Amino acid sequence: MAHAVTLGVGFFLMPYILLTVGDGTYGTWLFLNSIAGQTGLLYLGFGDAISRFTSKYQAEKNWAELNRTASCITSVYFGSACVAMLLGTLFALIAPWVYDWPGQSITEVQIVIVLLTINAAVSIGGSSFGGMLMGMQRFDVERSIVIAVNLARLVLTLLFLKSTYGLVTLAGIFLSLTILENAAMALMAFRIIPTLRLQFSDLKKSVYKKCFSFSLFTFLSLIAEHIIYMTDTILIGYFLGPVAVVPYYIAFRLCNMVRVPILQIGYVFLPKAGELHSMNQNERLRKLVSQGFGIAFLLICSAFIGACFFSDLMIHVWIGSGYLESYLIVLILLGGQLVALPTHLMRYALVGTGYVRIPAYLFLVEAVANLVISLSLLPYWGIYGVAVGTLIPLIVVELGLMLPLGMRQLKLTAGQLFTQGLRPQLIPLMMILMYCIIVFQLHPQASWLHVAAIALGANIVLLLGIGLVYWKKKAQRIEHIQEATAVH
Repeated sequence: MAHAVTLGVGFFLMPYILLTVGDGTYGTWLFLNSIAGQTGLLYLGFGDAISRFTSKYQAEKNWAELNRTASCITSVYFGSACVAMLLGTLFALIAPWVYDWPGQSITEVQIVIVLLTINAAVSIGGSSFGGMLMGMQRFDVERSIVIAVNLARLVLTLLFLKSTYGLVTLAGIFLSLTILENAAMALMAFRIIPTLRLQFSDLKKSVYKKCFSFSLFTFLSLIAEHIIYMTDTILIGYFLGPVAVVPYYIAFRLCNMVRVPILQIGYVFLPKAGELHSMNQNERLRKLVSQGFGIAFLLICSAFIGACFFSDLMIHVWIGSGYLESYLIVLILLGGQLVALPTHLMRYALVGTGYVRIPAYLFLVEAVANLVISLSLLPYWGIYGVAVGTLIPLIVVELGLMLPLGMRQLKLTAGQLFTQGLRPQLIPLMMILMYCIIVFQLHPQASWLHVAAIALGANIVLLLGIGLVYWKKKAQRIEHIQEATAVH
């Protein structure tokens, strides 16, 4: 629910902000946000550690060890927040010399950098409390706070955003709500864990070592994810200018509207895979991975088919005319996700079984290749080169290395993967393809009514296809039971 609200708010606000401040200012905002987003690396992969150890010690009623772990991780986050402040302040000072900032007042840009820096520092410094709520399995509280903050961001942006000082207004809204969000997380963490204490006497070398050991490979994956998904707008903004960021980001945002919800399946996969692995139920684990692989492929492939026919219509209705480049970029980015999302779910299953080192290294190799290829192609193909630079490593590493590695580790054969995972998706995909062809021939108009009707129809067709496959399997099972009964 929270992810849906976050995506929905962002989806609604993007065209409003773009129309209000213009391509140049909005491109600068995206560029600065992408730079500020790199401070996410300063979390050092400790998000999973605080959740995992809070859950463990809460179950054991070991409140003293929980306090030591919380104190140590919070101290690390506090140090990371100080580093973020230092780097952001330095960047604000040298901003006039590192970039021209076309169409923007350098004073406004420096103010925005400072505000985004404080925003990042507050977010990092207070994030341990959100992790504790997750570890206590109080998802209701954590998600409620996130939803409330996103709705508040929507309201404040609609009320206060104007073309003049638009960058400062956006940064101010982000900062004020980040402070409110982290304060609420801290308040609820102390209420839900009455024994929680953060104190210097709990800072122990052994606890630091334990937490760093757990978070190491999570940190490597975090680095890789940042390079793959959060550096494209920086490259485009720096080499091609802020205006060029906008059509790329439109495509990226549409891709994320599909990618992020499918990735949520992985959060179910990870603990379930760990449970099956610990119980030595390997056949059930292989079936789970095959079916999850197939579901992810069905969802992303359906989205890709729909994008081939209707993403230009969607962009025109959502953002407006003048962004034809975004259509091809959507197809390139979604094309990469055809491979990446199913193998990402397999990666989650491997993490659940404790196999994390090599997948983390491969993810990092993929990220470095992404950066190198994007930089190589950008001078020749512009924003298309950056998109292709994302596509090629996804196909090579995920399909050529990660998939075979995961199948070997899980002892999953290609026949099992096809039979249990991919083959059941063929009927729904054929139905989606036929639906898109028929609707496309009707030449739908560029209106929200037609876009909503197309999306609703696609979902109905997809559900009918899935239901048809389920009915067919059920009929086959009944037939097998009847044959077995007849034999006896």
